[in-house]
Amino acid sequence: MLRALKAEALKLKRSTMPLWTALTVVLAPSSIVLSLVSVEGGFERTTSAYFLQVGPGLLANYEGVMLFGLVAAYLFGREYSEGTAKHMLTLPIRREYFVVAKVTLLAVWVLLLTLLAVAVQVAYAAILGLKGFAWAHVGTCLTDSLTVALLIFLTLPIVALLAMLGEGYLQPMIFSGVMATAGMSLAFAGWERWFPWAMPVGAAGIVLGPPIEVRPLVPASWAIAFATFAVGLAAVIWYVDNADNTE
Repeated sequence: MLRALKAEALKLKRSTMPLWTALTVVLAPSSIVLSLVSVEGGFERTTSAYFLQVGPGLLANYEGVMLFGLVAAYLFGREYSEGTAKHMLTLPIRREYFVVAKVTLLAVWVLLLTLLAVAVQVAYAAILGLKGFAWAHVGTCLTDSLTVALLIFLTLPIVALLAMLGEGYLQPMIFSGVMATAGMSLAFAGWERWFPWAMPVGAAGIVLGPPIEVRPLVPASWAIAFATFAVGLAAVIWYVDNADNTE
């Protein structure tokens, strides 16, 4: 297990993808902030209003779903796009170890990007000179962002499975885009408690526009979210164990 984790970490160390995803997080809020500032009454110039509209709300939309989906597609699809799957999966190591290693790196990657997103949002708030800064607002933004990130992460095994089935990045990214759109639409329709891809939007309480009613997730919501993760992970492990990657 440790050998598989070390191997995955070394491959990631030589990749530029972590840098590009970090730059995406740094630059993503800029266009939103500029558009909100340019429109009269775009948002109240207070940190509480800012963190509501450009905080977890941005993460719950395309930035989080698409970016985290790209990370999952990259970690699980690169072996096929680079032609290394037949070498990796014929090593004298249990195939499940590679899955666990990739999921572990995926969790760390998502966590670091989420923390970076919150830090960037605090920096933008300082640059804009917003009124009423308080660490309590930052704490709320952090808590909500971590909740949103967790809910997105629980859907990522499905993206990983599509990356392996499609042997690349196209199918999982199309899927992520469709689910991001469906999640926002169903959140407006009041389904944020029951549809896994709508739960992050409901947790954030806003969709880069008019606020929606924040309906706290119920135990059944979390059960659905974790069941989605469990089913997706089981499918990934089954596929890895049974796929013929030696050709």
